Amino acid sequence: MKPDDAILMPGMPGMAMSHDFVGNRSTDAFSTAESLLLHSGTTCNNAADSTGYWAPTMMLPDGQVVNPAYIKIYYQANNVAQYPITAYPHGLQLLAGDHRGSGPNPQVNFLCANGNGYTHTADQTCGLRSAGDAVQFNIAVMFPNCWDGVNLKAKGTKNAVYSDNSGKCPADHPVKIASVNMNIAYVLPQIQSLDVSKIKLSLDPQMIDGQLTPLWGSIYTAHGDFMNGWTEDATKFMADRCMNYSMECSTNIPYSYTDAEADTYVSNQTDAENNYGSVPTLLVQDDWRNSSRDYHKQMLALIKFKIPALPPNVDDYPGVSFKYKIRIYNGNISDTSAFTIFFYPTTPDGWDENTVNWNNKPSFKYTADASLYMDNVQQFRYVDVDKAVRAAIAAGQTEVAYYIGGERTGRIISVEAKESGKPPVLMLAGYQKVVEP
Repeated sequence: MKPDDAILMPGMPGMAMSHDFVGNRSTDAFSTAESLLLHSGTTCNNAADSTGYWAPTMMLPDGQVVNPAYIKIYYQANNVAQYPITAYPHGLQLLAGDHRGSGPNPQVNFLCANGNGYTHTADQTCGLRSAGDAVQFNIAVMFPNCWDGVNLKAKGTKNAVYSDNSGKCPADHPVKIASVNMNIAYVLPQIQSLDVSKIKLSLDPQMIDGQLTPLWGSIYTAHGDFMNGWTEDATKFMADRCMNYSMECSTNIPYSYTDAEADTYVSNQTDAENNYGSVPTLLVQDDWRNSSRDYHKQMLALIKFKIPALPPNVDDYPGVSFKYKIRIYNGNISDTSAFTIFFYPTTPDGWDENTVNWNNKPSFKYTADASLYMDNVQQFRYVDVDKAVRAAIAAGQTEVAYYIGGERTGRIISVEAKESGKPPVLMLAGYQKVVEP
């Protein structure tokens, strides 16, 4: 909580209304997109999100100033098949709500946790929530989701507006971005009930008799501020690899990632000299029955990645667990069975996806760095390779490569290649546990 506002009063510490800040721990009156990424420690559970979020401070009817217990940030988009979203640009600022509001706002909602859902109006009294331990009151602020494609700063511009119900943006704000819904939860064990109409929110102070004097307005002055601090990789992944597929990726939105720089598959028997470097789908088959794998059809996917770097300011992330994962789009195409496939390490050097085949493939041992239990549904899946990738980094390597082997009874697995539009990805995701009170 501090009287700063880096969007509407940049560089003027102490001159703004009191705000409650969440997300980037460094946010203050001097914050910029660059400073948020430079000092990127965050209170959010996903370490890739170093965005600064802030909202006015709340005063209860009895004059008590209270902090939010937690804030949930929802990133949402509708009708992405027809109107896909674009990644947030570096430096984007957004405003939502009206700090001069005097009545209901369609983009601001209120909730009593013991009530009947969200409403735009203040004519309700919150009682104890179902656990009987506290009154809980939520304010939800929806930010605009159509950007003009030009103005990053929100001050003095209407750089963003709201899409229509179909998800379409107007011609003067044509760039659709994800809708940010900031849901602020106040958990109040010190009271038994709360008249929402008597809540007050902070307003910009005024100079009265030579002193800067705090002012307070009604609940209808609720609003929110957003200063983008997601890493560039994270915003691209969120838009292009998750939301535009109508997927919910949550903590699997990475801090950084690399697409496969090479992928193919190799096959023994009569096609041992064939190269499959340009195919959009890699095939995997492994049959160890009856006289072992050497006598049966065997196909192994071969994938190479550059290793995404750890954050240079990793000390800014106390409590965060960073892990390397592979994301692939795959499934069993033989039948409906579920089983385990294996990731065997090999050298990233000395092979080219356009020339490698079974006979000249890089060597490996059937000792897996990771495994994946999967079924016949074609979908994105995540494989933990953190230990192996960190060992490669410690050995001075900048790349890793894997064979993907089958379940050893002859079933065929398909894996989408980089040519498919759903490429294998090596990602670095950071997560910290945030407990909801």
